[in-house]
This record gives sequence, structure tokens and C-alpha cells, in this order.
Amino acid sequence: MDNPQPRPFRSWIALLVAGVFVALGGINLWAQMLYSMNGVRASGKVIEAHAAQARSISIDARVEVILPGVAPFRWDVDDAFGTQSWEQGGTVSLLCTHVHADHISCVVDSLLDRFFLPLLTLSIGAGVAFLTLRRRGGSFQ
Repeated sequence: MDNPQPRPFRSWIALLVAGVFVALGGINLWAQMLYSMNGVRASGKVIEAHAAQARSISIDARVEVILPGVAPFRWDVDDAFGTQSWEQGGTVSLLCTHVHADHISCVVDSLLDRFFLPLLTLSIGAGVAFLTLRRRGGSFQ
């Protein structure tokens, strides 16, 4: 066999998975853009911080957020790439906004943490969709 034809079921599954990746990456990218456009820079006092898993640079932390005009509150943040200094009692920079109507949400103020994974997910999904459609000849049969 010189060039086997792709099986229709497999290519539809690949397109479905690619669509899920594109949708999730797009939603997460949109949320991060909301933080960038509407967010207020704040500082957070580190209450506790620990590695997300053994031998991982990812940090899960609980911080007390200090925003002007708002009573201090506690929030859980993730630092996927360990870009902040997580010393108990120290401060970290945060970006906070009203993503949801009923409360303020905060994320670590790091472009790498906020945009790398959504862009990677979006790129993988778009790449798989492109390659699948190209292999099928660009048709939806």
C-alpha cells in the first residue's frame, strides 16, 4: 500500500479532540485577557505555600489579598512555573478582577504563567485540526 486512506472515524475523533483543545485554549486565553484588560494590581501576603507535586516547580499557595477599598480576603493561587518568591509572610504580586459577578478572582501577575499554557493548548488543537483536514484533503466527508 502506497498511501493508505485515513479512516473516517479516526479523523472525526481527531477533529473532535482538536476542537476541544481549541475551545478550552480559547476560553482560558479569553479569561487571561480579561485579567489583563480589567485587572487591578494587588499584593498578597503568603499564608502558606507548597509544591503541587513531588519534584515539581509548581506552587499552590494561599494568600491574603490586599486591595484598596476592599476588606482583605484569602485566595488560593497557582504558580505553574515557580516565578514568584513563596516565603511564608512574604508578599507576591497578583492581578485581581471580577471575572464572576459575585466575587473577585486573583491570579499570579506573571505573563508566562497566564499565557503560555492557553497558547500551547490552542496551538496544539489548531495544529491537529489542520493536519487532520490536510490529510483528508480538506473535506468533511
